[in-house]
Amino acid sequence: MIRITLLPEAKRVAAASGSTQVWAIIYMLSISAWAGVLTLVYLSFKSTLDEQVVANNELDQQITQAKAKTADIAKVEADLAKSRQLDDVVSKLQSARQGPARVLMELSKLLSEGGGPSITPEHLEELRRDNPLAGFSAGWDVRRLWLTSFTEDKRRCVIHGFGKTNEDVAEFLRRLALSQLFAKVTLQATAAAVDPGSKQAVVSFDLSCQVKY
Repeated sequence: MIRITLLPEAKRVAAASGSTQVWAIIYMLSISAWAGVLTLVYLSFKSTLDEQVVANNELDQQITQAKAKTADIAKVEADLAKSRQLDDVVSKLQSARQGPARVLMELSKLLSEGGGPSITPEHLEELRRDNPLAGFSAGWDVRRLWLTSFTEDKRRCVIHGFGKTNEDVAEFLRRLALSQLFAKVTLQATAAAVDPGSKQAVVSFDLSCQVKY
C-alpha cells in the first residue's frame, strides 16, 4: 500500500497564499497612499484655482466700476463742453448787441468837450514815459472836427469826416488809437475841401480801423 504525504506541499501553498496576501495589502496601501497624495494635490490646486477665480471676479468688478466711472466722467465733460459752448454763444450775442452801442458812445466821448479815449491813467503815463509826444490834447476844441459817415462790417469800420486843419484830423486819430475799443487806426486819405455851410476851407478825411468788442 503506497502512502503520499502532502504536508510539505500544503505548507508551500499556504506560504504562497500568504505572500500573495501581503503583496495585495502592500498594493492596496500604495494605491491608498497615492490616492491620498493625489487628493491633497487636487485639493491644493482646487484651492488655488478658487482663489484665482475670486481674484478674477473682483478684478472684473473693479474694471466694470472703472468703466462706469469713466462713462460718467465722459458725460460730465460733454456737459461741461456744451455749457462752455452755450456761454460762448451767449457772450457773443451780448457782445453783438452791446458792442455797437459802446462804439458809438466811445465816439461821442472822443468828440465831446472834456472827453477823451477810454484809457487808464497808468497806461497813458506809461506811453508818455516811452514817448513824450504820445497822448492827446485834453483842451482840444472838439467843434473843429465832425463826422459825416461811419460804417462797420465784420468789426472793420470806415469813418469819413471833416476837420478845420490837418492837426485837428491828427488829434482825432490819436484819440482813436489810444481808445481801448479801436485798433489798427489808419488814415486813408485827406483832401482840401470847402465847408458847404460856412464856405470855409476845411480838410476832408477818410480813415479805417477795427473795433474791439
